[in-house]
Amino acid sequence: MNRKDDLVYVPVGPDRFRAHLIAAACNDEGLTVELLTADDDGTFPWYGTTQPYRLLVHRSDLDNVQAVIGRNAP
Repeated sequence: MNRKDDLVYVPVGPDRFRAHLIAAACNDEGLTVELLTADDDGTFPWYGTTQPYRLLVHRSDLDNVQAVIGRNAP
């Protein structure tokens, strides 16, 4: 990821496992994403309910990432 102004946050919800699956699905499709967590690597999994997990993505990939999220909806 190169330019800071090119990056956007995309919420993926409170479920840590689902967030990792979505990030992996994006990577499988060649999309560069970074999963942002505030749960200390799973030590505090309930943080996802207070601060949902997010992906950091390139603005140009936003539509493709949202499509991946839609395909992985519960």
